[in-house]
Amino acid sequence: MISYASIALLADTTASGDSSVWIAAGFILLAVAVVLGVLELFVPTGGVLAVATASCLVASIIAFFMHGMLWGFAALLAYSAGAPFAVVFGFKLWTRTPIARRMVLGNTDADSEGVQPIKVAAGQVAVGTEGVALTPLRPIGFVRFGDLRMEAAAEMGMIDVGAVVTVVETTGDRVVVRARG
Repeated sequence: MISYASIALLADTTASGDSSVWIAAGFILLAVAVVLGVLELFVPTGGVLAVATASCLVASIIAFFMHGMLWGFAALLAYSAGAPFAVVFGFKLWTRTPIARRMVLGNTDADSEGVQPIKVAAGQVAVGTEGVALTPLRPIGFVRFGDLRMEAAAEMGMIDVGAVVTVVETTGDRVVVRARG
């Protein structure tokens, strides 16, 4: 853990000569960290780019401290205050990528066969009716009951695409199904 004394010692050990090199290095490392952070959203590297981003940010803070204590603490404060906003913005941006849609939602477009979901009352499907899962039920997904495609919830766990399901409960507009077998 970095203490105040070690940061102060680091700030006091500025190199002799022109210290504007350190401030330029700090901003360059910050720019590299931003580029790597954006790449991490779109390139699946298993966190390698995230580690490189964090390393660049730490190196940037060190470079700012090498320029001066005030610059170092300003960078540390700015990065600490901006990190939550950057993470939220990055997550919102990432959820719109094709990789995220495949990871989180699955490939529902290919399985829908051009049929749009119809909002129907659960009473239209009787308990004991069998159907086929069109999407993974995690625990909610789409199930086809004959010509009717509707949203259903798995009774427990997850149900894979193509599994034969049986209706075990209908209440209001909610259908609960269980995988057969």
